[in-house]
Amino acid sequence: MIDFTILSRRGFLAAGTTVGGALAVAAALPGASLAAGIVTGGRNTDGAVFRPNAYIEIARNGRVTFTIGKSEMGQGTLTGIAQLLADELGCDWEQIDIVQATSSPAYGFPSNGFMITGGSSGLRTEWTRMRTMAATARMMLQQAAAARWKVAPESLGVANGLIADGRGNKIGFADLVQDASALDIPESPVLKPAADRRVIGKSVKRVDTLQKITGKAQFGIDVDLPGMVTAIVISPPQLGAPVKSFNAERALARPGVVAVVKISTGIAIVGDHYWAVHSARDDVDVEWGDSPFAGVDMDTIRSGYRKALDKPGKVARDTGDVTAVDRDRAITHEFEQPYLAHACMEPMNFTVWIKPDSAQAWGPTQAQSFVQGTVAKVAGIDPKKVTVHTTFLGGGFGRRSAQDFVQAAAEIAKSTDRPVKLVYSREDDMRAARYRPFNLTRATAALDEKGNVSTLDVKIAIPSVSKWSGLKFLIDKNGIDKQAVEGLVNIAYDIPNVRVEWIDHDPMIPVHFWRAVGSSHNPFVVESLIDDLAHAAGHDPIAFRRSHLAAKPRHLAVLDRLVLDSGWDRPAPTGIGRGMAIVESFESIVAQAVEIRLDDGDLSVDKVACVIDCGVAVNPGLIEAQMQGSIVYGLSAFLRNQVTLDGGVVDQSNFHDYEPLRMPEMPVIKVSIIEGGENPGGVGEPGLPPILPAVANAVFALTGKRLTRLPYEL
Repeated sequence: MIDFTILSRRGFLAAGTTVGGALAVAAALPGASLAAGIVTGGRNTDGAVFRPNAYIEIARNGRVTFTIGKSEMGQGTLTGIAQLLADELGCDWEQIDIVQATSSPAYGFPSNGFMITGGSSGLRTEWTRMRTMAATARMMLQQAAAARWKVAPESLGVANGLIADGRGNKIGFADLVQDASALDIPESPVLKPAADRRVIGKSVKRVDTLQKITGKAQFGIDVDLPGMVTAIVISPPQLGAPVKSFNAERALARPGVVAVVKISTGIAIVGDHYWAVHSARDDVDVEWGDSPFAGVDMDTIRSGYRKALDKPGKVARDTGDVTAVDRDRAITHEFEQPYLAHACMEPMNFTVWIKPDSAQAWGPTQAQSFVQGTVAKVAGIDPKKVTVHTTFLGGGFGRRSAQDFVQAAAEIAKSTDRPVKLVYSREDDMRAARYRPFNLTRATAALDEKGNVSTLDVKIAIPSVSKWSGLKFLIDKNGIDKQAVEGLVNIAYDIPNVRVEWIDHDPMIPVHFWRAVGSSHNPFVVESLIDDLAHAAGHDPIAFRRSHLAAKPRHLAVLDRLVLDSGWDRPAPTGIGRGMAIVESFESIVAQAVEIRLDDGDLSVDKVACVIDCGVAVNPGLIEAQMQGSIVYGLSAFLRNQVTLDGGVVDQSNFHDYEPLRMPEMPVIKVSIIEGGENPGGVGEPGLPPILPAVANAVFALTGKRLTRLPYEL
């Protein structure tokens, strides 16, 4: 049985009292003597446990503990990374425990120690490192066994937590703990060949399922500490309006309310429990100042974007000569895509406890290093003195790498000597203005005299999410935000003349990363235009794409399988529209074909065939689940989701007016996986980009109308 270890409340407290700074990661592990060596990878010479590095620990009872620094938000990254470790180590899958690491550079990106989970990078960035760490431990165990048997270490086999010499002798990991702990760490660990993998590539059980279905899993909303208070924030009805004054007498008279304080984003009510502070919301009289968005509505936003498109921007790609386009063979569209909320199922929350010279934070975050910096700035301390305990995340989608809710929790915590859990209601979050940015794109594509795509000229107006997020390293040396133009500059099609221009137009409405980021909106433009050109040339959409991907064998293999899975080579049933799209993002290639019906303009998506080449398929079951989830998320955005403003006030507030796809609306989804590379590509996001243009292309096939403005309206 797999035991997934999440720190208990007492464990959380112990972490703050036994260790400080980056070494606090040790307190997340079971046992008493874990403060030394865990970050640097030193070994435990007393033989109590075998701990060759920060990720692996083998106890004398045979249990193997993996400490993992990525955030689990439902995508299965903890399971996938555990598979990398378990396969290379050769342990028994049923004898592993998983520990969520606290904040430490040891668990950040190998290049910079920055601890964050996003960009479908979990397995991609850990593929080599985790296997290397496990290979290190395996080789030390082999060496220890070889010393006992007087044989060469490389002659020994390792599987299911046992080392065997091929002559009937076997010894378990548990019996080698003391011997292995005394050995030097190998400088050049040797990885297993692919043919010897036993766990990678299997749909093993998720390591977190049992805890979630039994209620033992701890999400941020579940954090409960001795003396903890709960807080909410009253935000301005109009975006950005400051607090002029407030009167909290009635709220403070309510049972359970202990304080009402002003913070940078509004007024916080602090009390013994959530219901006490939520009930007191209307009892605080707040006078708000003037909002910079008081006159802003969607018409003014659109007008600003259109004016921006008439200005020169920064050129992100310029190949060939787009000015030589044959206008008689050209198609031009203006594509508009809306602000989108993340709509995580778990309400946004965070718990912060600020002490005189240190701080602790608990909660669902995708960016532990950001949290350290945010809390440290508010508390006025060194970021190394902030320990971040990561809980499960009830959905992330980029939202939980933002810092608005962390900063608010820290500001409230600074006003008290107790731990404070801040909770956003659904309405608080929906109107908190951390959206996928509104964007407007003017694009021209053209055919040459032979019916091939000759030109793609794209100009996009969109603000920089990299600036808003603080990840300015995502802006290249020419000042171009890579996130703004991904899905445009890296198209796979063979097109001789391509120009991509970016206008950094920013209405100053706060934006943030949203699932698939630039690839959530830019492939909608490209794949719609390619589809238009296929029809204009009189070619089948898949055949047309194949002719422009001749040098891309992985793409061609994906399209071949899509034809088979979707029945594309057979006529569509009467009244059914078919559309498809293929997009490469996050080092994976995904193609989708859909079948739709229209009933008085109401669109139903009946079937989706999805084919993914993500290189090494570490866990096919998780990949299939992520494709399904991405398709649902994308269909919700296509069919009805948008965030709009009227007079600076956000119109949407909850799932009644920001409605996800419902169960009766779900299409039948078939997912096929192709392994076309030696390394794993992304999985959590690549399933989303193709679904929007695929459905739009199906609408075009059925009606002859090109959708250029989302959400859907025929």
